[in-house]
Amino acid sequence: MTFSICASVDGRHGAAIATKAIAVGSTAPFVCRDGAVCTQAMTKTPIGVRATDRMARGASVDEAVSALLAADEHADQRQVHGIDGAGETVTHTGSDCESFAGDAAAETHTVAGNMLSGPAVLEAMTDAFAAAGDRPLDRRLLAALRAGEDAGGDKRGPNAQSAALVVFDPETPRIEHDLRVDEHTDAVTELERVHDAAATAGADWAAEYPNLDLQRFPPPETD
Repeated sequence: MTFSICASVDGRHGAAIATKAIAVGSTAPFVCRDGAVCTQAMTKTPIGVRATDRMARGASVDEAVSALLAADEHADQRQVHGIDGAGETVTHTGSDCESFAGDAAAETHTVAGNMLSGPAVLEAMTDAFAAAGDRPLDRRLLAALRAGEDAGGDKRGPNAQSAALVVFDPETPRIEHDLRVDEHTDAVTELERVHDAAATAGADWAAEYPNLDLQRFPPPETD
């Protein structure tokens, strides 16, 4: 039902996801100062919430997700993947996830999907992310999402119904780093359009209001 990518590059972490269902951005992708996680298939949103919380307290993404899945009696129905700032990855595709379902991990990212048209979706996402290596992380994630959609995406097609993009950037957070399309006949294309509009508006805002602070993941307060 879903295809997604989590990535960590040069201290920036992000996720992009699309599905043939409504409002995937509200339930599935999670990003924090320490990495990114997606929970999908038979989605369990608390896995994303608790995994990023554990990562913030020092756990690796593998430690965090593996512990949560070990305590989940329905883990065979879950698909979870992610990466942390140290480059450690985790991928889990439960045996009860509907075909085609699979995942893959690389040095800078993980990809996963279920109810896909075939393995070419994940291969295309990985190739597109690597090919866009000279671009900012948000645009690399969108390139991967576009490649997955064009390779067949969700087998219920013809297009994803919702899509989302979220990025943690420690130095230059931007408005286009947190975007959702909750329901649309062509959600990936609409997410690309909204991203371009937000990038233009964000640049204008930064020029006009230099004291804006758009950091969604500020460091913890100290006493």
